[in-house]
Amino acid sequence: MIIQMNINSEIQIDKLEDLHKLNLIMEENNLKVNKSQIARELGVDPRTVGKYLNGYVKPNTRNRKSKIDHFEPIIKKLLGKDSIQIFYYKRILWQYLRDNYGLDCAQSSFRRYISNHPEFSHYFNSRKKVQF
Repeated sequence: MIIQMNINSEIQIDKLEDLHKLNLIMEENNLKVNKSQIARELGVDPRTVGKYLNGYVKPNTRNRKSKIDHFEPIIKKLLGKDSIQIFYYKRILWQYLRDNYGLDCAQSSFRRYISNHPEFSHYFNSRKKVQF
């Protein structure tokens, strides 16, 4: 009995999402994959390689606007140089926006938003108190 197999041996795996192509060939030919070697080459854990070989697909993340984006012009005005009000802490600014402008978000979300925007985080970082 002669079995002729056409195997495309030039499969390039540059990222984890390419592993499903390799898995199809390996299963069809009843071969085993060296997960450790693939993991070393891709710079990930061997368990992650196994997960992607078994058909894992990373879920897509939604790019949506933050609730706080609507308040960005107000925050810019409040943190501007010509503003009379001085905010020493992010928590105080968050409370001010909640009380006066109806901001509806968690304090930790607000702090993360401020930290992710350099123009806002610079305002609070430049006001660090110097201890004598």
